[in-house]
Amino acid sequence: MARQGTKDRRKRLTGRLGGWSSSSSQDYLHLAHLLFCHSKSYAASCPGANCSKYTWAALPVLLAALQALVVEYEVIVNPEPSGNPPSDINAPEFIKRYGIAGDLLDNFNDLIELRNEVVHPAHAPTGTPDNWPAYLGRLKGLGVLETTGAADHDYALLSQIASHRLFEWAVQVVQSLYETVIRSDPQRALHFSPYLTSFDPPWFQ
Repeated sequence: MARQGTKDRRKRLTGRLGGWSSSSSQDYLHLAHLLFCHSKSYAASCPGANCSKYTWAALPVLLAALQALVVEYEVIVNPEPSGNPPSDINAPEFIKRYGIAGDLLDNFNDLIELRNEVVHPAHAPTGTPDNWPAYLGRLKGLGVLETTGAADHDYALLSQIASHRLFEWAVQVVQSLYETVIRSDPQRALHFSPYLTSFDPPWFQ
C-alpha cells in the first residue's frame, strides 16, 4: 500500500513549499567518513585486515548521499519548479539524465544491488558453490569481497559483503557518480565542485 510519507516527499520535490531546507549530502558523507574510520580500524585487527561489518551500514548511507546531492543539484540553485523534479537514483531516468554509462554504470548497478541485499536481507542459500549470487559475479571478480578465495566454498553472502575493501570500492564509485552529476552542467558545477573535496583525505584514505 502507498505510505503517506512517500506522497509527502514527492510533493516536496515537485512543488516548492514554504519553509527552510538545507544541504544534507555532505552530512551523509560525514557519517560515511566516521563509519570508514571505524571500519579501517576494525579491519586492521582482523586476520587478512579486511573483515568489517561497518560496510553494511555504509552502503545505504553512501547512496543516500548521492540521492541528496541530486536533489540539491536540481533544487538549490533553481528556486522555481523547472518541470523536471530530481531523479530517483533507483530509476532509469537518473542514468539517462546524467549520462551514466560503461564501467561506471556497471559499478553503480552493482552498488544498488549490494545496498538492496543489505536492506532487504534474504538469508536463504544462493544456490551457488561459493555462496555468492550469480548476478553479482562481476563484482566478485573485482576482488573486493571478504572471501576464502575458493571457488567451491566461501562465507555466507552478507559475510562476504562485510569487507573494508568493498567499502573503499563503494566510496570510489559514489565519488565518480558525484563527479558525473556535478559536471553535467558547467554552470552549476561552479557551485557544487567544492563538494568533491569531501572525498579527499583525511576523510577517505
